[in-house]
Parts: sequence; structure tokens; C-alpha cells
Amino acid sequence: MWGSVAGQQKSTGAMPWAVQVWRLSPQRAERRARDIVRELLVRAGVGTESVADMELVIAELATNGVRHSRPPYELRVLFAGTERRPIWCELADADPCLGRVPDLLRDPNQPPAGDDLDAVIDSLSLGGRGLSLVRGLTAGHCATYTTPTCSRPGLGKAIGFALPCA
Repeated sequence: MWGSVAGQQKSTGAMPWAVQVWRLSPQRAERRARDIVRELLVRAGVGTESVADMELVIAELATNGVRHSRPPYELRVLFAGTERRPIWCELADADPCLGRVPDLLRDPNQPPAGDDLDAVIDSLSLGGRGLSLVRGLTAGHCATYTTPTCSRPGLGKAIGFALPCA
């Protein structure tokens, strides 16, 4: 983790930073995540179009998290600088399996290599289109990684993305 949870601040060099964590209920994860991201970005002075794009990104990640993984679901935002500007957002869950997510975030149009016909057919299915949207709306500034959740022992995973500047 980044060394700070639930809004506590920590300084590294001249730039203070903090992480805030929200636990999301499965029934309202998508809506709650959108509301939080919208509020943070509007408060930071980010333009309306960029705010709408980031709402789509977090809604897709929250929906996928509830559909394909297991709770707890956490929205985590990294803030930097003296103005506490939100710079990175991630949705974490308790399932450590990354599956095809890293490949889809890197290059969603790249078919699997080799002669595995089943893998090629799977890559052409509708699955993964939302991650293509995430990649596009974040201009590729997104990643997935294993991480502990704040509310449960053990490893889970997170899909994170850079937030736009004001």
C-alpha cells in the first residue's frame, strides 16, 4: 500500500500525499463510486467532459468488480501536493486473480498469440469491451495489480487509473 489509509497524510520529500479509502456495498458500488469520483473531480476544478469520462471509467470498474470478483470492494484515491489534488484512483476487491485484465488494459485489440483457437475465439467475444473503454478514456494510463485490501487480510487486486488535472 502507499503507507497511508483513510485520509491520513504522509510526506515524502517536499510533496505531501494521502490515500482515502471508501468501502463499497455490492448493491450500490457503481453509483457510490461514480458519486465519489464526480465530487472529488468537481471540487478539484476538472472540466465537465473529463469528469463524465472518469465517471464512466469508475462505473465500468465497479460493475465489473461486483460481477466478476468478490467483496470487499474498495474505492481508493491517492491525493498529492499541498492542495490535496486527486491523482490516482483504483477499485480494489478481494480476488487476487488478474486473468486477462492486464492484457486487455495494455492492448485490447491484440489477439492472443499462438495456435490456441479457444483463446482467439474468447478474445473476439463481447467480454473485455469495458476494459477497452477504460483504456481509451484514460489514454492508457491504467493498470491492474495485486494488492491487499484495507478491510480484509490477504491479497486481492486493484485496477487503477490516472485522474485528469484541472
